[in-house]
Amino acid sequence: MRLIQCSFMLLLTGLMSSCGFVQTAYNKAPQALSWWLDDYFDFTQSQQSALNPALNRLHVWHRQHQLPLYINTLKDLQSNVSKARISTGEVCEITDNVKSLFGELQLASIPIIVDIAPLLSDKQLQYFQTKLDKRAQKWKSEWWQEAPDAQIEVRLEKIESFSEKLYGELSESQQTLLKQSLTIAPINPALSYAEILRRNTDAYDIIYALNKQPISTENKANLVKAGFDRLKKSPNPAYQAYANQINQRTCEIIADLHNSTNAKQKQHANDWLEGYIKDFTHLSTVK
Repeated sequence: MRLIQCSFMLLLTGLMSSCGFVQTAYNKAPQALSWWLDDYFDFTQSQQSALNPALNRLHVWHRQHQLPLYINTLKDLQSNVSKARISTGEVCEITDNVKSLFGELQLASIPIIVDIAPLLSDKQLQYFQTKLDKRAQKWKSEWWQEAPDAQIEVRLEKIESFSEKLYGELSESQQTLLKQSLTIAPINPALSYAEILRRNTDAYDIIYALNKQPISTENKANLVKAGFDRLKKSPNPAYQAYANQINQRTCEIIADLHNSTNAKQKQHANDWLEGYIKDFTHLSTVK
């Protein structure tokens, strides 16, 4: 149910990691998404024939309606990184804008989910369940370390990697700042893992209902939308409170890191973002 959203997120993450391949990767997004979804469902040729044109239409919509908004968001971010100091609120505003864009993408992907789910066989539904289970175990092996120090090191490595893409090489004091910030950040892998299992069950139940139950098209769309709503706000109050804490603390960490950067690092961030603004601007004008 959330796979199309996830695949777009993975695609965008890949783009932001390798600026030189932005245009090529984005233009091939429908093929990449088709391949990624096939890994979860093992589509037949006839199912691929129904899916691929729908992904192409979603891609056209995304290029026309969302890329210009990405450009605006990148420009806002570029304006922020040029400042001597930024506030936690300014960081959270940017992240909220990004979440809003993904929310629009979710809504745009609903017709694809509604149309493809009824075509799946029982064997494919079981295949989907197995892939979800494997994905959960993969997350657990990567992110759930028993020792708190190990949990911090895993997260530190990832945040340092992205920070150096944005700002260039970090000083030892900045690396220490990040580590200290992560040390006091709330980390509860058990709660996160429970939420992943809940989401996987929710995703399977929705696909199963779309496949098996005689539901009107409108109610099918509402069923999927309700699932997306539960991604934004978990029905588990304990997890939602934890997620809100994490989001707030992440904004604080980003603001603190930026406020420690020098002029050279800020210029690096400005130039790095400018490259993506130019690429996305070009992509948004291609028909």
